[in-house]
Amino acid sequence: MEKALSNKKIIALFLLPGLIVFLVFYFVPIVMTAYYSLQDWDGINPMAFIGLDNYTKMFTADKSFWQAVWNSLAFLLVGVLIQLPVSFGLALLVSRRMKGRKWFRNIYFFPVVMSTTMVSLLWVKIYDPNIGMLNTLMETLGLGAWTGAWLGDTKTALLSVLIVTTWHYVGYNMLILFAGMQGIPEQYYEAAKLDGATGWKAVRHITFPLLSDVLRICIVLNVIYALKTFESVYVMTNGGPLNSTTVIALKMFQEAFLKQNFGYGSALAVFMVLECLVISWVLNKVLTQEKIEY
Repeated sequence: MEKALSNKKIIALFLLPGLIVFLVFYFVPIVMTAYYSLQDWDGINPMAFIGLDNYTKMFTADKSFWQAVWNSLAFLLVGVLIQLPVSFGLALLVSRRMKGRKWFRNIYFFPVVMSTTMVSLLWVKIYDPNIGMLNTLMETLGLGAWTGAWLGDTKTALLSVLIVTTWHYVGYNMLILFAGMQGIPEQYYEAAKLDGATGWKAVRHITFPLLSDVLRICIVLNVIYALKTFESVYVMTNGGPLNSTTVIALKMFQEAFLKQNFGYGSALAVFMVLECLVISWVLNKVLTQEKIEY
């Protein structure tokens, strides 16, 4: 067996089926999508080659495209700059030895096990301007002047959806970070305590450095989720009002499958692929660092 595993030709033979599956189900569709993006095609009639017209339209004539790019970026920034720090804080709290920490951990994680569609429908009811719990609560607290149609107003719709996605996935990051914290030996904190490093100092000099690999994974997961955000926006607002909450994935779906403009929808898909590649490259450059050992 060891002799077989040392033979590069045999190893290549074992890897070949996986490579074929990858090429057929990942690489070929991307190439086909790039080809469709150069066509004027409604999915039924014969295609007509139009070169880069779809890309020219996307970058110069389609105003909602840039709105979708900004909204996707907003999901990314909120996921990394707000959702992750909140998750880290909660992970620190539930990792402390206190009564009821398992109960708190389960409560924070509970939204994650709910489907995105279910969570979105739940919050649509909460945001409802007539029967929603949010407006009723604000009126009870004397904040009636602040009530409104949260998902129907261009000023509040995007923020309302961002709050829901943060609430939905904060427990997911919290559980990953909590698991990482449990892997840090207690002796490090005891040694730091003898040197006078407690509280925030211990978090800064022990927890952060030793949790860097886990934090990197969480950042990548948050970025991936932000770039493929679709269900929550589709269910809660369908991109409205006035495209104020639309994202690239939703716009691609609307163009390709609702307007039957497969050529333009494919151009948006190609943009998403390139966007993911560029952001992945930037993340690898920024987050790559030497492993820290104590």
